[in-house]
Amino acid sequence: MIEVAVIGAGTSGIVAARHLITAGIRPTIFEAAKTIGGAWNPSSAISQQRKDDQTTDHTPCKMWNGMHTNLSKYTCRFTDWPWPDDASTFPSVEEMHRYLQSYSDNFLDSDNCNFQFECKVTNIEQLDVTPKDFALQDGRFCYNVEWMDLKTNTRINRDFGGVVVATGFFNTPKFPSFMHNYLESNENAQTNTKPEVIHSSKYVTHKSFHNKNVAVIGSSFSALEIASDLSKSASRIVNVVSSVPWVLPRWVSKLEHKQTEPAANTESLTEDSTITILPVDLAFYQRTEPFPQKEVVKLDEENCQKRHLFLRSLAGSKQKYSPLGEPLNWSLPPCVAISDEYLDLTREGRISVVKGRLEGLNEDGSLSINDSQTIEDIDAVICCTGYSPHLHRFLSPAILKKLEYDPEDTFSPLSLAWDVFHPSLPGLAFCGMYRGPYMGIMDLQARLLARVMSGRLTLDKEQFQAALDTNNLIRTANPRAQFPRFDYTGYMDTLAMLCFNGEYPTTNTNIGEMVAPTSYQSDDDMAKQTSLDLQQERVSGQDGSRLPQLVLQSILGNWTYDRNIVHFQTNKVEHVSGTVKYTKYSHISQSENGESDDARESYDDNYVKYREDGLYELTPTQKFEVFREYEYITKHDALEIYFVEGGARAHLFLSMKFVPETTLSDDGIWVKATSDHLCIKDLYSANFRVKLDGLSASQIVIKYRVKGPSKNYESTTILKPLY
Repeated sequence: MIEVAVIGAGTSGIVAARHLITAGIRPTIFEAAKTIGGAWNPSSAISQQRKDDQTTDHTPCKMWNGMHTNLSKYTCRFTDWPWPDDASTFPSVEEMHRYLQSYSDNFLDSDNCNFQFECKVTNIEQLDVTPKDFALQDGRFCYNVEWMDLKTNTRINRDFGGVVVATGFFNTPKFPSFMHNYLESNENAQTNTKPEVIHSSKYVTHKSFHNKNVAVIGSSFSALEIASDLSKSASRIVNVVSSVPWVLPRWVSKLEHKQTEPAANTESLTEDSTITILPVDLAFYQRTEPFPQKEVVKLDEENCQKRHLFLRSLAGSKQKYSPLGEPLNWSLPPCVAISDEYLDLTREGRISVVKGRLEGLNEDGSLSINDSQTIEDIDAVICCTGYSPHLHRFLSPAILKKLEYDPEDTFSPLSLAWDVFHPSLPGLAFCGMYRGPYMGIMDLQARLLARVMSGRLTLDKEQFQAALDTNNLIRTANPRAQFPRFDYTGYMDTLAMLCFNGEYPTTNTNIGEMVAPTSYQSDDDMAKQTSLDLQQERVSGQDGSRLPQLVLQSILGNWTYDRNIVHFQTNKVEHVSGTVKYTKYSHISQSENGESDDARESYDDNYVKYREDGLYELTPTQKFEVFREYEYITKHDALEIYFVEGGARAHLFLSMKFVPETTLSDDGIWVKATSDHLCIKDLYSANFRVKLDGLSASQIVIKYRVKGPSKNYESTTILKPLY
């Protein structure tokens, strides 16, 4: 059996090994850590590894305690391995690691592969005897692999029939260039110089920054999520951003055709326009043309503006009126960051935003930002400034030259066909040189390299040249998109056409249908089940059950209000006006060990506090100040409103049920909830209407009709945002 070295046992390494085995090739998997998972090793395990290991940090931890994926389980999965039924829609680091472990346990064992844990590859050389093409042959060795056994500190080398590099893109932490001398001098001095500087790969928990002033550098997903996580413990958080991304939560709403279950006597779905709440990736990755969708690799100004408009339609006005603001130049490719809380925390002042680029650390501990800005009194700096490729640490100079490798290019450092092969390096393949947790891409790359290496698929010179030309377009693009291959659906279809000659996918191939990895494989039953699951996600996103949480997030902030109270028995009209503040409910929780000095303020996404301050006008000459508080709580598919008395929650006032129907207006979409509640002898009929502009509420109308033995009035309150 041909033996191939697979470098790395992370997501791309284990999926590459699995498909090599299917193709009749035996993988030897080299991994510097003690277990599989790569970036998805839980930080607690990595921390323990660091404590136990007296030599070096073999694997930087790129995830932190409490982190969840920014793409749903429908995208974060392999094509032919399902998630457990109880998996979170957005899995945690621990769930991701368990998923990868179950995949490895099912497909990889000692009978069909060889794991070499705590073995760090130090050099790979191409041998003189190479195959005529990418199909490997028994008995012919193409590459020599050298590695260090970290347990015994021994160097070993062996020849292999081929090599798959699956170390991923996120490897060597990258700092601003001016910081290297600062970090080196502090390390040599072994002092606790202020401020402490770490990379995001070393961030584990907010508890390490209790009562500290922290600067977070960057505007990526990790920067915004770490800044949000720090709000649970840090005294002050400053986020320094050199560019402005569109910030979206994990669940977004968009206007779509409503789909319902087929009637008993029909086979087709009924359709009507309505609001749909979906995981953000399912909202993004919907077909714009039937399979195969041609991959877009370059954006012109018109396409950039269209993408900005689409993202603005999802975001609404919340970002525009936040301290971050919206991107200014819509002629440039947009960037997206996923964070549920970041914008609200900036609006509440829990995170301060400074626009500019970090240019220096001063002797007094202050930070220098371009345009002569200075940030003072900072205890710690967390650099969310990305990663550099590290292929020069183990690929020979001759190989790197053929790959046209540029270690300074963190966008697209290699010249590769389909990000997998180079025609001058037969027997060498890459898997997972793709930024993001797009496991479907890794899966199809693994299928492609396994089929080619086994000789089941032959690629001609014209195909290679066209793919290299595409790669060159990506590498030389100016301006560059956020990701090298930003067209996820088009890239998936490109790989599927190579792997399956267009035979798969067989489901979700039409315009408007959601794209998921499971469609791209031969198990028809699994593909159909995923298609049904995605259809159910859309139906659930339109039945009103997800509206309470969306509305709760959309109304956060400050509002002005006007209220008219009409008494029908006397025809008397009373007026109240003032301000309302919706804030996330906070409480003090103790530390895990119960020590009160580590108590912290934390937030629950399901709770929002309503605080009203106003002036009640009984008559033109009779006015007095009023104040009231409520708690809004989402439970299942309802929005419950409780009285607050003496600063504590009292009894239930109303349980609002949202209806699926929506009303369209020129500047937004109206959603409605209703409730009837008998309060002793008085019947309250409530109507709660919210006008949504993407993820933002632009108007709220609350109407109560009250009837009882001594009450007969209607109260109408109109709230408008106070920007």
